[in-house]
Amino acid sequence: MKPIHPIFKNVMVSLFWGLMLVMSSCGNRTESVQKEQTGSATPPSISGVNAENLIRLSEKEAAELKIQTIPVASSMQKYNITVPGVVFPAPNHISIISTPIDGRISKISVQEGQPVRIGQELFSIESLEFGNMVSEFLQAVSEETFQTSRLKRLEQLVEETISSKSELDRARSDYQRAKTSVIAAVSKLKAIGVPDQEINAFRTAESIDPTLKIHSPIRGMMDQRSVELGQSVNALQMLARVLDISHVLVRGYVSPEDARFISPGDSVKISRRQNDQFAMHTVVTSINPGLDENNRSVIVNVLLPTSDSWPKPGENLHLSIETASSKEVIAIPMEALTYEGNDPVVFIQIGDLAFEKRKINIQEFRDKYAVVKSGLDKNEKLAVTQIFSLKALSRFDKIAEE
Repeated sequence: MKPIHPIFKNVMVSLFWGLMLVMSSCGNRTESVQKEQTGSATPPSISGVNAENLIRLSEKEAAELKIQTIPVASSMQKYNITVPGVVFPAPNHISIISTPIDGRISKISVQEGQPVRIGQELFSIESLEFGNMVSEFLQAVSEETFQTSRLKRLEQLVEETISSKSELDRARSDYQRAKTSVIAAVSKLKAIGVPDQEINAFRTAESIDPTLKIHSPIRGMMDQRSVELGQSVNALQMLARVLDISHVLVRGYVSPEDARFISPGDSVKISRRQNDQFAMHTVVTSINPGLDENNRSVIVNVLLPTSDSWPKPGENLHLSIETASSKEVIAIPMEALTYEGNDPVVFIQIGDLAFEKRKINIQEFRDKYAVVKSGLDKNEKLAVTQIFSLKALSRFDKIAEE
């Protein structure tokens, strides 16, 4: 055999040591993992994990990353739902003032923006129809007075056996008809808003005044007057409205998906805009059972007293509703979550130096956390820091295996 040329021998030695150096640098991490694997037995928690999802750290990597974990727990999760709202007059704190009969506006006693007391006169309407109703009432009262006197006289004559009992029965029947006529006339007057004191005053009046006075049924402020002095009006025509702004109704417009979490009694913070320091705190009064036809939202009603005349009807507001889930759920912080493609992924610690990359199912996202539908169990240790480092290491392990 011919001896190897010295130059060729030197080249072969250089190539050998260069190859050894490359293999050594590429295999450092594999060596450290293998060293860990051969240095200790496989924990039971790791034995059932797919190798593709297993991330093993060296002691040096664990010391540098200092990965923090939290225990997975289930609880009644609180939600904070922010929705737009509009202010409306509160029920029983608004009154539409309308005329019950045809007539002409003869007096306007209160102007827009002025305060109104319960029972205060607002408008006067001259009406022939009202005059006829008063006339019917007075005729009925007169007939009742006559029949009452006649009945008493016949009762006395029957006792003295001067008149027959049949005449007394007829007199009692006439009295009952007269009394019924008075009741009917009074009912007509009350139906158009005439108070008892005015009806009683008609009995002693020397003449009929065909002027109907319109009174306020609530206290508040005159608003939206729609008629002028001397204007002819028809029955049921709106004259104005009275607002009592001591209470208002705030309607919040909630999506059907969020509405299923809200219940009457949930806390609500009401403000002019988001992050406004001035806010009112109250609770949800009621929830409409169906969707609003205009915006396809569920309406949440909040009845509340005003503060310094705020909020006012017609104002747009922001509602922040605090509610909770109907049953215990698992919620994880958003910083513990990452994605592989479209799949949400978390990292579970399954040993001192080992983590499992696990795909989970997300039910919904809320503020700074995600509600987990499946994929996690209670008391598992969830990594909440160095998530991107763990993700990078999982890819490195996969490449090293290939």
